[in-house]
Amino acid sequence: MRKICIVICLFVMSCQDKDQPKNMVPFDKMKVVLFQLMRADEYYTRTVSADTAMQLERKNIQFYKQIFEMNKVDRNDFFATLTYLQKKPIEFKELMDSAYELSKREKLQLNVH
Repeated sequence: MRKICIVICLFVMSCQDKDQPKNMVPFDKMKVVLFQLMRADEYYTRTVSADTAMQLERKNIQFYKQIFEMNKVDRNDFFATLTYLQKKPIEFKELMDSAYELSKREKLQLNVH
């Protein structure tokens, strides 16, 4: 019985996520930042066709910096967390669905006012 417990404990310990980032961004903050980055990309894509100077100024990178600063999230921590979640399809789908829900909620608020 003791050997079985030891084997089970070793199995559980070996299955733990060793590639998880040490400064993982919390899920709720992650979905907000991801949504804001996607929204900034959409804005940039739409306006760069009309204003080519925006592309030369690399405004999209400035948008990203502002979003990370506004949410008090380190860029490297964000991308490490995103990479980690991409390896976990269920959690990544949940993140993307949550960001999409934020988008739908914002559209509803804009239509109400």
